[in-house]
Amino acid sequence: MNNQSKNEIISVIDIGTTKIIVLIAEYNLENNQIHKVIGFGDSKSDGLKRGVVVDISKTIESITKAVESAEEKAGFEISNAFVGISGDHITSLNYSGVTSINSNNQNQAVGHSITDDDIEKVQELAANINISPDRRIMHILPQEYIVDNQEGISSPLGLSGRRLEAKVHLVTSSINTEKDILTCLDAMSINVIEFILEPLASAFSVLNKDEMNLGSILIDIGGGTTDVISYGNGSVLHTGVVPIGGTIITNDIAYRIQTSVDQAEELKKLYGTSNLNESNDNNEIIVKGVAGRNEFNISQKMLAEVIEPRVKEIFELAKLEIEKANFNGDYTFGIVLTGGGSKLDGIVKSAFEVFNMPIKKGLPINDFEIENIDIDIVDPRYATAIGLIKYVGQNYKLYNKMNKSSFIDIVKKFINELLK
Repeated sequence: MNNQSKNEIISVIDIGTTKIIVLIAEYNLENNQIHKVIGFGDSKSDGLKRGVVVDISKTIESITKAVESAEEKAGFEISNAFVGISGDHITSLNYSGVTSINSNNQNQAVGHSITDDDIEKVQELAANINISPDRRIMHILPQEYIVDNQEGISSPLGLSGRRLEAKVHLVTSSINTEKDILTCLDAMSINVIEFILEPLASAFSVLNKDEMNLGSILIDIGGGTTDVISYGNGSVLHTGVVPIGGTIITNDIAYRIQTSVDQAEELKKLYGTSNLNESNDNNEIIVKGVAGRNEFNISQKMLAEVIEPRVKEIFELAKLEIEKANFNGDYTFGIVLTGGGSKLDGIVKSAFEVFNMPIKKGLPINDFEIENIDIDIVDPRYATAIGLIKYVGQNYKLYNKMNKSSFIDIVKKFINELLK
């Protein structure tokens, strides 16, 4: 068997409010894991607001730039892709389902060995909820299984019992929002295999098994939104989206010091801090004049006066999301911050003041080779994109079993119903 027949190409697209990231990777069929990343492309995102497409043509242009850059480096054209999405159209809830285990044994007291079909059936029952016809369930994430009266089971396959219950975390999304992204990718002749929740992907790249098992909370501070996902006992407890992120801080700075958004972003990256008490009040920062205006000086303290309250607001809203999990256990490893916004100076201290638990910055963990990439992608900005690759790699055998046109069929059915 040659190397090409051992590998399949996987492409992922991280569609964010401020940036588009595309990764192309080789998946090793023998080892069932990602072997190497061979292509990377990024572009400024234009045409989206808080994860939702507001301008089709601008979004197509932004995605095209990132895709073409990745294709050029990989020497491969993308025809199918997994796409990461987030935004305030995402909702979630916890639910459960119960089924009887079929048995040919006439002794009803003796249980039957649980099969994959039993697990699939109980998951479907757990997802059998009434939702609006313009929404769909994009993820069914098992939390625990109960066999007869035995709780806390993570994998019931092969166990014996008469009754199987599944507790799951369901993530739902807007079909119209997904359809708009699908329209953009259709224009580029790219088929969407599946949409993946971005905080779920970020967790796969940043959190380790201990953090997922013993309890932790990942807060991914993006441009348009801040994604929250909490883990305990190895499963997802809650997912949520805060509808503000780093972009609103940039806009606040632009208004406060009367400069362009681009320069405000640069000032935030170079001199910004969320810690007002430790900021410098010397007027040493030069702000270039805009549209013929003269340049002027500001202090770091002026930036901190804008940044600190916004960061606190983001964390307070994230705290409200975390509380929705109704988790009575301990988050042993506390809060892990990632995403581009986590690179802001002073943000660990700001987070501790709100959450009063251990805080750390999380970098994406890659366990594969990287080729044809001239930048360091082990950076919080790329946590979601790397996570998409890792998530797909871990679940690729499952995706191969599925009908890859399933999502397309859902959207087409939805559109046909509207046209009746």
